Formats: sequence, C-alpha cells, structure tokens
Amino acid sequence: MLDYKLLSQRLYKVLGMKNEAVGIKLLKNNEVIEGYDKEKKFTFCQFIMKAREGNKLLADSENIACANGCSALGFIPVPEKLLSGEFLSNLGNFEKEGAKVTMEQMPRFKQNEFTGIALSPLSKVDFNPDIIVLETVPEHLMWLSLAAIYKEGGRLNFSSSISNGTCVDMTVVPYQTKKLNVSLGCYGCRNATSIPDEHLLAGFPGEQLEGIIDSLEKISEKAMPRTREKRAYARLK
Repeated sequence: MLDYKLLSQRLYKVLGMKNEAVGIKLLKNNEVIEGYDKEKKFTFCQFIMKAREGNKLLADSENIACANGCSALGFIPVPEKLLSGEFLSNLGNFEKEGAKVTMEQMPRFKQNEFTGIALSPLSKVDFNPDIIVLETVPEHLMWLSLAAIYKEGGRLNFSSSISNGTCVDMTVVPYQTKKLNVSLGCYGCRNATSIPDEHLLAGFPGEQLEGIIDSLEKISEKAMPRTREKRAYARLK
C-alpha cells in the first residue's frame, strides 16, 4: 500500500490547503473494516465533513440520514417523491418537471452494488482509496484540474445538477467516469455542513493520486508561483 500519510502531506503542502483530503473506500459483500465508527447517523455530506475533521467512519444503508443520498449510492430504492420531482420542487430548487428530469438523469450506483462506504482523513487511511475528495478554494481546484491533464492534455468536463453535490458529484461520478469531477456544491451540503461559501469540491479516482501530486509539484516549480505572485497584474501598477 502507498504511504498515504506522506501523500497527504505533499498534497497539503503543494496546494497550501487548510483542510485535509478525504479517502473513500467502496465496500462490497459486507466487507468489514475494523476501527471505523458506524454508530453515527449523518447525511453523506456530513460523513465527508466528519472524515475531513479527523474521524474514521463507515456509512451504509442504516446510518445515512438522507434518502436522496442513500438512494443515489445504491443502498435503498429511489423514493417516489424524488423520482416524481416533488421533493426537490418542495425545497424550492426546481420546478417540479425540472426536478423530475434531473432525477431521471442522475448518475447512481446500482442497487446493492456496494454494502458500505469507509471514509477517513487521507493521512489516516488504511485502505487503497477508490475516491479522493477535496473541499477547498477554487484556485486550489484550478491547479488540481490542471494536474489531472498535465501529461496528456485535453479538456475537462465537469458533471453536476447542483443537487447531490457530494454523494453523486464527488463519489458516483468520479468512480463511474474514472475522471476528476468538480462541483459547486448543492442545497444539501451547504445546508448541512460547515463548508464555507467560497469553497468548492473536487473528487477523483484514488489510483490517480500519486500522479496528480507529482504533476502538481512540477507545476509548482514555475507556473504556480508566478501566477500567485500576479506578475502580469503587478506590471499594470
């Protein structure tokens, strides 16, 4: 297994983050990981927040306190109020028909595809993470996104409906696409967690972590410090 404590330190240092990244492991066949608290009941975005704060947690069908997130992660059937658009419409996020279309197009895990989800601060993981999640300022995510295409180039496409910002945008999408995804957040995660107004979220496959950090460190040799110094802007003064 990789030295995730060292990788966490490298990531933290090169970006200058205040928050630690979170490692997520998707568990199958009722796999059990010792030392992970499954007694707490949270929304999935709160699970990520609590892991970022230093806790090692296990989320499953019994303790995810949000039917929207729990169903998106494949632990329970999607409630009819969600599928019909009634739930999101009642929140004031969408007109009912728009909410219905949004729910129809929502990426989800298959029913019972996974039996649990382990979450831990990246520096403390004792598994190979399937997904890495960051919550930080847009400038950090700009460099992270650049690092994801540093070697091969190309363009990035991010997927979000401004609903299910952590359970879908940060977990389902990166796992299914095998690519980095960036999210603006959603009603749920901004209502239920400590995320500051100015922070965004990013999630990417854990197998890409070391390569992304290597690329970030190369970017930090020239491009990052020059941009942060605002040299071109300084010449206007």
